[in-house]
Amino acid sequence: MHYISHIIERLLFPMTLKRNFLIFTIISFISACTSTPFTELNSRDNFQLEEKTSFKIQLNKESLPVEMDPILIENLGDAAKEYLEGVGHQSSQDASIIVDVSVTTKDKIKYDDFRFYGYPMYRNYLYEPERINSVPEFFLRISVRDKDLDKTLWTGLTKWRKGSSYAPTDMSSAEMLVENLLVNL
Repeated sequence: MHYISHIIERLLFPMTLKRNFLIFTIISFISACTSTPFTELNSRDNFQLEEKTSFKIQLNKESLPVEMDPILIENLGDAAKEYLEGVGHQSSQDASIIVDVSVTTKDKIKYDDFRFYGYPMYRNYLYEPERINSVPEFFLRISVRDKDLDKTLWTGLTKWRKGSSYAPTDMSSAEMLVENLLVNL
C-alpha cells in the first residue's frame, strides 16, 4: 500500500507544479487583459453634463506634433462625438459647450546605469556607464469647457507609448481610449 501511495505522490507532484504554473499563467493573462490605461481626471464642482446637452468638438490639428498622424486625431474626435451622441447628447456647431480633443507628445528621458547587469555588453552595444535614452510618450487630453463662461468644467488625460496596446491605431482602439476617459464625465 505504501508503494502505491509513493507512486501516486510521484505522479501528482509534477502535475501540481504544472497546475500551479497554468493557474499563474491564466491569472497573469486575465490581469493583463483587464488592466486600464493611465488616466488623470479633474472637474470643477463635480461637473456632470446634463441630459441632451449640445456640444461642439474642437481638435488641435494646427498644433499637432509632427510624430502624430492627423488621421489619428480625427479618429479620436469622431470617437468622442459618437460616444457623447450615444449617451444622449447632441452635436451642434452653435453649442456653447466645447469638447477640446488635443494630442501631444513628450520624450521621457530614461537613465540606464546598468546597475542590474554584470556584463560589459548588453543588448548588442558596448557598456556605457551613463547611457541616456528617450522614449516618446503620447498624451490625449479631452476637456469640456463653457464658451460663455470661458471656463474649463471637466478634463481627462491619458497617455500611451508607441506600440502599446492602448495606442489608438485604428477607429476601434480610438473609441476604447476615448470611452475610458468620457465614461467618467
